[in-house]
Amino acid sequence: MAQVGVVNRVALVFGLAAAEIGVRDQRHFSTKAVPGFGETHDASAINLPRIVVSSWVQAGVLVSVNRRCSREKVVQRVTKGGLLSGCCKVEARVIVERRGPGSFHSFACRRTYYGQPISDENKALLDAKVKAAETRIKKVINYTNQNESFTGKLLLAMSTATLMVIFGLPLFSSNLKHMVFGHGICDASATGFYLNSGTEEKPDLKPVVSWADITVTDWTTPGKLIDCGFIPRSYQGFWPNVVQFCFFSVFQNTGTTVQLTLQGLSGTFLATINVFLLYELYPHGGAMTECAGDRLASGACEKGDMMYLDPNFIPAVAWADGIGFALLWLISTAPKNMVMFCLSYHWLFMCTFMDPKANLAVESVTGSLPMGFLDLYWDSQTTIINLTSILGGILAILATLIPKPLLNTRKLTENCTIAAEGLEEAWTEALDYFFATSATSKKFQVASRMEAIKSAFDRVEESLGGAWFEHFDIGTKGIARELFRLFKGVGRKVQNVVKISKAALLREEFGGNHDKFADGIQKETRELNTVVADLFQFCCQCCKDGHIDTEEKDKINELLNEVRGKQRSLAAAYAATMKEQHYVSEDLANENAFIYGFSAYARAVADFAEELPHTAAEKHANQCSFFCKSLASTFTDMFSLDLLMDKEHLKFAIVNFLPVFVTFLIAVFTPGDGLFVPYSALMPGSLALIITSTYGSTFKGNIERLVGIVLGNIIPVLVLAIVFSFPCESWMRTVTQMVLVWLYFFLFSYVYYASATWSFVGCALCGFGAYPLMQACTGGSFSYGMHDHYQTIAQVTVAVLIRMLIETALLDKAPRDLAVKQLEDLLDTIHDAYKLFFAGKYDQMAEKHTKATDMLSHAKALHAESSPALEVVPGPRLPFKHALYGQVLDQLDMGISQLGVLVVSAKDWAPEKVAEEKSSAREAAESHQQTQFTELDEGEMMDQGMTGTGGARASVKKVVHESTSNAPKIHQIMEAQTSFQLLEDDMLDTFERVFNVVKAIVKHDQEQRVESADEDIEKLATLGGLRTLDDVNTFYNHINKFMEEKERPAVNDVVESMQARLTVLVSALNTATGALGEVGVLCLKDAIY
Repeated sequence: MAQVGVVNRVALVFGLAAAEIGVRDQRHFSTKAVPGFGETHDASAINLPRIVVSSWVQAGVLVSVNRRCSREKVVQRVTKGGLLSGCCKVEARVIVERRGPGSFHSFACRRTYYGQPISDENKALLDAKVKAAETRIKKVINYTNQNESFTGKLLLAMSTATLMVIFGLPLFSSNLKHMVFGHGICDASATGFYLNSGTEEKPDLKPVVSWADITVTDWTTPGKLIDCGFIPRSYQGFWPNVVQFCFFSVFQNTGTTVQLTLQGLSGTFLATINVFLLYELYPHGGAMTECAGDRLASGACEKGDMMYLDPNFIPAVAWADGIGFALLWLISTAPKNMVMFCLSYHWLFMCTFMDPKANLAVESVTGSLPMGFLDLYWDSQTTIINLTSILGGILAILATLIPKPLLNTRKLTENCTIAAEGLEEAWTEALDYFFATSATSKKFQVASRMEAIKSAFDRVEESLGGAWFEHFDIGTKGIARELFRLFKGVGRKVQNVVKISKAALLREEFGGNHDKFADGIQKETRELNTVVADLFQFCCQCCKDGHIDTEEKDKINELLNEVRGKQRSLAAAYAATMKEQHYVSEDLANENAFIYGFSAYARAVADFAEELPHTAAEKHANQCSFFCKSLASTFTDMFSLDLLMDKEHLKFAIVNFLPVFVTFLIAVFTPGDGLFVPYSALMPGSLALIITSTYGSTFKGNIERLVGIVLGNIIPVLVLAIVFSFPCESWMRTVTQMVLVWLYFFLFSYVYYASATWSFVGCALCGFGAYPLMQACTGGSFSYGMHDHYQTIAQVTVAVLIRMLIETALLDKAPRDLAVKQLEDLLDTIHDAYKLFFAGKYDQMAEKHTKATDMLSHAKALHAESSPALEVVPGPRLPFKHALYGQVLDQLDMGISQLGVLVVSAKDWAPEKVAEEKSSAREAAESHQQTQFTELDEGEMMDQGMTGTGGARASVKKVVHESTSNAPKIHQIMEAQTSFQLLEDDMLDTFERVFNVVKAIVKHDQEQRVESADEDIEKLATLGGLRTLDDVNTFYNHINKFMEEKERPAVNDVVESMQARLTVLVSALNTATGALGEVGVLCLKDAIY
């Protein structure tokens, strides 16, 4: 039975240790507390991309389980550690194999027994325990893999709610409240112990200077010795500000949370500086008093008149400051979170400063506990707000570190590795399918896997900005981030080339000379895939610590030389295979495109490896200058004229300023005997916290704001109604309030972190619910000023309604109109890009391709907001063709993808370099500009009469072609063919007609014939071969005849082969015509009016 007891204890420890499966860094867990265990094998010594996930105790042996690279099995063995008093030794082996990005499987547990013999019964029992442990391992691994995102957000919500409850204990517990904020009879600024010579109703408090002054009678007499706490009671009313600031700053990772916190604190500090200067100018602000004293005696006023307490006060100065300061920061390109808090506290401070009755509570505003410098006070309104905001920011950051750090720095390494490993597996499966003998439905699964890699690259890009704020780009972490920025650029190029192969794979039917082509290059392609994967994964490991030592450089060079050799071998095999084929083979077009995309991927990885040490060295040498330049650009770009003068940006400033200012006017001029409270910053302050910089479905957004703000004030009342049903001194009340507050913040913070649709509502419920929810018990029964509370709800509702009215008046475009405009701009951009391709201006074409990609993403976002189901009161217009809009975007995605193929294959290959880093303000402005259409320079356009070859094909205005001497060589070859001009006319004319019809059909909103594109619709309906490129076969013949006369030079890489590039180009044009021609077919189906 002693044997069973040991095993049971082991199984218990195993169950606890298995919970650590989510750990991703190199951590090791010891079990020294378990008797009889020996040393622990240190898995961190193994040089693998993703080492120790956790260490588990299994059947008396500590077994390390590893996440590993694909195709390899990591086996760790532990043979030390006595069990059953040395009667038996156990060797356990656990293998964990990776089966795709983020997916891991455990299997194969082998047991070996040696030493002194044990009974069959005990051996069977031990086997059963090991098998049970293995089953639990599999369950934990599977659950973690399938729910990693869920568990991360859940833990963050739990952490945030827990910190808020711990922080709120001084409010929830009457005893703690007295210890922290003191007795209710103490002055708002008092701290420490006081002796009360009066009564509780009429206290006479004197501070205790020395403990020797206190007598036994003072200790024993109730109400004699008064504890006024260690924090001034004036802080109690602002205690919920910590919670509100926390929820408006915390987000899904540490870096972004630090960024939002610094922005919020900066905005709060700016508002404080502004009002501090005002108080220096006018110490009493706009406070008024009745005419008396010298003023009355001098006849400056009459008795009963109200005069400014400060005779020098000029109201116009206060108004000018209030309006000017708000407009200044709204017009600036400062971060949104910074502007939110800046304006929210600005209007609060201005309401207090201009309030004529502020002199009645002057100490609560200016304070009475001096700091000792700059006329600042510990208990002033501005100091309390700044200190509680700092505390809220600290709690927000802490929530992302406990219990599991949500560091962007870690995510960079993780997602870089996932991308590298995922690419290897995707290419392996793609090659397996490509070198098969027939087409199957497997190709769709392979294509999906190739497309799925994009998410890992996207996550790297998303983590880069936040990572800066985790280490401020200093030291080796800053160098590592620079290397990941290089990886981001390489990732974008890799995604483009993967699309080439993916599209070719989907089109390939395994006919013609496919088998011969595949047999000729299969060996070299598979070998290249293996060495490229090793190189890419090793480079990702080198990026992790930001330091590339001599050994790592040698390893990179060794792998790089191996890759270069395999590239040459593949290029030679490709040339030999294609030697007997036409130079541009229509039969092998898909095969050429596939192998070109794969070779481009290998070339991009090789360039990445070659550039990596240089980038690290340059960053190390110039780290200080890069840091200073980054900070300088952050501040200068906030007020850069080229960004400020953007028309959309100015509209954003006005639309956000007017509602806030209107509600401020209401607060200032309200008589005070109705719904509104004079000089209350509730309405302007609340609107400042919900400013926006996007113009999508503004009505839907405002409804979400209204729901969040109103429910954030209503639900806490229901919570407090339960809480205050218990007496103030009852421990049940404290526990009930803690539990209900925790559940409230946990539930709605999880909605904030996890929901795509209701994220803002969850954030608003937490942020705006902080003040009504974080209440201390003072009266012993539930009163809570219900009249005031409903007045608060009514005021914020009116504020949001005012914002909705102003937005409706100024932003007169409905979401459907914005979607149509974005589609029109996208179509024009695509058309211009193809014009630039035929003109040989590949650099400009690449810029248009980037712009089209960004515009497509924006159009997809508008697609979600333009659904007719979101219309509250539909008018006479026909329902928006929402389904057609989505189908058109899907086809345009293919057209833009093929445009990317042209960019990669037409331009001469150039290694990727680290792009210059820009401030967040400039990146945001340029990102917005990327979604706006820009016309081609008129000087680049041909005269209408000079275009085309005559007839119906002379209708499109084209771009002036690059001169032969300046044009790229590949363009010179194509333009030398007469059929190239026919291709240009055919393709551009088809695009022109299709795009005109798309614009007219999608925009159409009346029950009558589409007259604006009637002619194009008729021609499109009668056009034969809408989805084919008519003159492509002629071009094949011309180009083959032209190139057969020329020598085929040997190349070191397939991406340098003119034969492959020309084949890919023509194939891309053909595919693009089919995709964009399908758009015309979709529109014809909808042209029923």
